[in-house]
Amino acid sequence: MPWILNEDAAMKRRLTGLVVSHQDGVIPVPVRFTTPEIESPDMAYPSITITRLQASRAPEREHRGFVKIDYGPEGADLPGPEDRWGWYAEFPIPYNIDYQIEVHTRLQQQQVELAQLLAKEDRLPERGGYLEIPNVNVVASMDVIGGPVFTDGYDDDSKRYFEIRYIVRVFSEMTPWDIKRYNFPDQVVGRIYNRARTRQLGGFENQYTP
Repeated sequence: MPWILNEDAAMKRRLTGLVVSHQDGVIPVPVRFTTPEIESPDMAYPSITITRLQASRAPEREHRGFVKIDYGPEGADLPGPEDRWGWYAEFPIPYNIDYQIEVHTRLQQQQVELAQLLAKEDRLPERGGYLEIPNVNVVASMDVIGGPVFTDGYDDDSKRYFEIRYIVRVFSEMTPWDIKRYNFPDQVVGRIYNRARTRQLGGFENQYTP
């Protein structure tokens, strides 16, 4: 998957797998995007919905130059430990991808229970958050920049509901230019010399290779 869709899938995967207490034991909490294309749009309680708000360039993290890229282009094999050079390109462009996370429950107890679970290190911690994106072998930094905000109300059927809202920022990047693959040569024929340097000796210029 390309940039943005990689992050979308990683965010959904990070929030998937939660369960909450129920009178009959525990029940799973499904996760989906707000406007799914192939997922059922029916609202379920409890559930978590994800809305991608924006992907904006982050100039404060921007650099210039030609650098090694620690992940490969889409569809290519990832660099392994035997790769001595790997992929190179101009510095990637940093982006901030913001998501709104909404937690929906019918019971206040489940609302609080999910808030506690989501505050864990491997979900949406207030400090030191990260997002694993295995498609490109990257672990991106992630911050909660809004929430948790607790709300409640009544739906169209006059049934009570409880919600938690978060704004989460993923510190991502993309490389719009071509990525070039470089490897060390398998064999060297002849001799390799350092660049010749010139020094003054007794009024004569002498080139030598130390």
